[in-house]
Amino acid sequence: MQGQRIRTAGRAARLTLAGALAVIAFAGTGGAVRADDPPSCASTTDAAYSLGLTALTGPRGADASLAVTAAAGCADVDTLKKVQLKTYTSDGKLDDVRNLTDVAAPHGVATVALGQLERGRRLEADVLVESGAPKRTYVARAEAWARLRPDLVVAAVHAPPQTLTTRPVDVVVDVRELNGDTGGTATVGLAWGPTVFGSKPVTVPAGGTVSVAFPAISLTTPVTVDLKAIVRDVSPAETDDSNDEAKATVDVTENELATARLVLPSFGGYGAQFNGHLYAPITPKPPNGYGDLEGKVTALQPQLVRIFYNDNWEANADGTHPAPEFQQNYESFVKVVELAQEAGATIEISFQSLSAATRTNPGPAMKKYADVLEDLVKNHGLANVRWAEVGNEPNDPNGLVTLDQYNALYRALDAELKARGLRGQIHLMGGGLVENPGPKNHYLWLKWIAANMGDVVDAYAEHIYWWYDKPGRLEFRLRDIRRLATEELPEAQRKPMYLMEYGIRGYPSCGSQPVFANRYYLPDCTEMWRTNIAAFQQLWFSIHTAQLGFSGAAKWDAYQAVYDRSSVRAQLHWMIGPGSEGFPLFPTYHAMYLLFHTMDTGWSVIGVDPWVQDDWSAPTTPGGESADDTPEKEITAFASPGGDLTLIGLDTHGKGLNTVSSEPAPEYSIGGLPANRTFNLALWNATGDGTNSLAGTVTTNAAGVARFHVPLQAAFALTTVPLA
Repeated sequence: MQGQRIRTAGRAARLTLAGALAVIAFAGTGGAVRADDPPSCASTTDAAYSLGLTALTGPRGADASLAVTAAAGCADVDTLKKVQLKTYTSDGKLDDVRNLTDVAAPHGVATVALGQLERGRRLEADVLVESGAPKRTYVARAEAWARLRPDLVVAAVHAPPQTLTTRPVDVVVDVRELNGDTGGTATVGLAWGPTVFGSKPVTVPAGGTVSVAFPAISLTTPVTVDLKAIVRDVSPAETDDSNDEAKATVDVTENELATARLVLPSFGGYGAQFNGHLYAPITPKPPNGYGDLEGKVTALQPQLVRIFYNDNWEANADGTHPAPEFQQNYESFVKVVELAQEAGATIEISFQSLSAATRTNPGPAMKKYADVLEDLVKNHGLANVRWAEVGNEPNDPNGLVTLDQYNALYRALDAELKARGLRGQIHLMGGGLVENPGPKNHYLWLKWIAANMGDVVDAYAEHIYWWYDKPGRLEFRLRDIRRLATEELPEAQRKPMYLMEYGIRGYPSCGSQPVFANRYYLPDCTEMWRTNIAAFQQLWFSIHTAQLGFSGAAKWDAYQAVYDRSSVRAQLHWMIGPGSEGFPLFPTYHAMYLLFHTMDTGWSVIGVDPWVQDDWSAPTTPGGESADDTPEKEITAFASPGGDLTLIGLDTHGKGLNTVSSEPAPEYSIGGLPANRTFNLALWNATGDGTNSLAGTVTTNAAGVARFHVPLQAAFALTTVPLA
């Protein structure tokens, strides 16, 4: 390319230059054209080729873009023979002239650098195009005003501040043109570090904004992710490429408080079975008295306590417990109910023994039972007695009670309580069922009770036990009962469902140890109730009951005592050990303490996501046991009417551990929490000793995310409740 620049001013100079260009244009037209040999292109120069002119400017200088378009029949242009460019001052005077020759113009387009040029300055272009055979010269003219180049920026990246690893997010990128003179095209990309999620073309008008959507972006690692949007390949070239990217931070978590998923509006409580014969003659008196035990029981603060009343033992109904034994037994029973009330528990009294006389003559038996309930409430002031139940595991094949007899017993008790003005305070819990081998008669029983006794029964109850090395049984039984209570029963017959007995079992023999049912943890012959694994799985059970919407659960058994002569051999599910050992606190005591002290009855249960199909039901083996759910972090959440919030959880990868895990402590990442809120973090079994400890505080970030570590053998409570 060759050219010269002439700087001048004034109308005369402009005319001289224009005339010179005209001379150049017409000097090369050649001889006359014969009438019988018409040119292949239009004879008028204005019609043959047209010129488009743009001038874009910016801090790095201006460019003129010349686009020559050929009319029909005219040859395409790839070189501009002559180019003259004139620029003018802001007051319209000629400022600069540039003459160029043989300017390359692929596809008719040429770009000429103009140097610094202010926005709004006028530019004129005169172009000579040489075309055809024989050669002809054509003139094309155009004018334009210098406009600012585009400046495309990523104005915003819209993404949720927090999401789950299992929930893809939609990301929207806003691309804006800032200068307001010239639009542009570009490519918009979305990436996280080296991971590119995709790119899309975008055309943005001058001064406009265009949104580009990137749907269903999967972020599967529970970390803080900086999603970066980048504008590339901007055309025309922009004035500033330093503002071509922006980011949005998405806190990706493994779990999330699902505030929209209310599992239960009012929880009935966690607790334990209290043995009413703690102070009775059948239970050996501890060498140092009961004071330490009573302090440990009240410090536990169970929320829901079940206590047996046995009319044979406490009232000598069968003549086998003459005075003063039965009076002492009854005194023990009342004292245990007082202990439960002192601990702050809601109390259920369960009429234990359905003797032949009771089954066949329900009226007198239920009158005496109602007398007992009235004595507790009115004479002893035990207002926490709120539930009554008739028969322990009545569907047991050895129970020998029919459904009709069972119905008659409840109706007789209902009438007696109404006559005493107690029915408003004392509710009736029906069932207390177990799953027997063979056909599911607990299904038959509960369906019958629901269909025929719904007018007198206020809630249902079932019992669950499992072996420590078969925790899939725990899951199957809970999910099976939930399905029965919430799917098999018609909606009009559904009522709150409680688990009023649950516990973990060991094996009856181990090495040279004495044989006792359900006693041993086989790896080292430890008595089951002393192990961390028992506490871990029973805490897991409690968490799962809330996840599935059960109204409450009471662990069997709070402390060591003797129920009857058949149980002298062992009732091996204690949280507090024998008096002969000074009532030691076993790991389950501490695990339940963590539970009881960080939430309460009347709190709502809120779902924690993800919650998927295998959380509702697990595949079953031919024998009816469950194949284990995928090991994962199990978390449930409780919210108080006053605004407190507690999350309790553990990782079921630790369900078989009785020692400290050698693996790094897993990180918990929980979203959906109140932003910038400080929680107390308490741990059970952090060091493998089965006790509780405070791990400090955790403050959520602006996205409402809490992150903290918990050893695999441990469990946690993350709570706004003050802890000491």
